[in-house]
Amino acid sequence: MKTIFCAIFFVLTLPIAAQTNFYVFAGASMYGEDAEAATGDGIGWRIGLGKHFRDYIGVEVIYDQAVAISPIPALIDVDEYEIEDHANANTYLSVLGTYAYPFNDRLAVAGKVGFSRYTIDVEFTTEGHEHHEDEDESEHFLLNEDGVELALSGSLIFTTSDKTAVDLSFSKIFGDFGTTAFSLNFRYSF
Repeated sequence: MKTIFCAIFFVLTLPIAAQTNFYVFAGASMYGEDAEAATGDGIGWRIGLGKHFRDYIGVEVIYDQAVAISPIPALIDVDEYEIEDHANANTYLSVLGTYAYPFNDRLAVAGKVGFSRYTIDVEFTTEGHEHHEDEDESEHFLLNEDGVELALSGSLIFTTSDKTAVDLSFSKIFGDFGTTAFSLNFRYSF
């Protein structure tokens, strides 16, 4: 979380310079718990770089880090348990083509489509204590997956100055381990 605040401070304090077609952004993403996608409930972070090739058409490269799933009772078949958790954050590296439509000088919408490479690495072991049995049960859950899937995103962009903007995004990555996120990003053009 400290990294997000430092990135936001850096973006907001950069000097205003001549307009170009490149921009950087950083922000936070909200994820809901999804056992099938191995994504946990919480806030992750996002950084990215974009370029406009024409007034409305461009490309973005985005790196997202999501909360890994925590051991939830739906994944564990014991009444009481102790958990040894070894989960890394889920990561998504996306390359998206963008099309932006400005309503006026301050407000625009953008549609984005492309591909996302995901990496999920979750491992935990449970030691369960059954009420009616003398023996303890243990379960081991390991998920180490990566792949490439289709990604879609939509944004509402509020321009705050010649160089800065706030981007509210909804993103969906498809596939077996796909996820959905809402993001608040601060954008700086240079």
